[in-house]
Amino acid sequence: MVYTVEFTENDTMLMQDIAKIKQISVESFIVDAVRKAAQNAAYTAKLDRADEQIRQGKVVFKTLEELEAMAK
Repeated sequence: MVYTVEFTENDTMLMQDIAKIKQISVESFIVDAVRKAAQNAAYTAKLDRADEQIRQGKVVFKTLEELEAMAK
């Protein structure tokens, strides 16, 4: 999968300022920010799939007592 990330001039200036405050390179900061954004997007997609499964009734409901009985 390939993603394209574009930053505005304001984004770039902000990232430079933050990197300077954290005393890291701008490139390192950008790589970390993009990695976090990709992880967040993947997690959001996972939540969306789970929500769709719930809407379609593709779930199993168990009471606490039923779960405890299964653990024995």
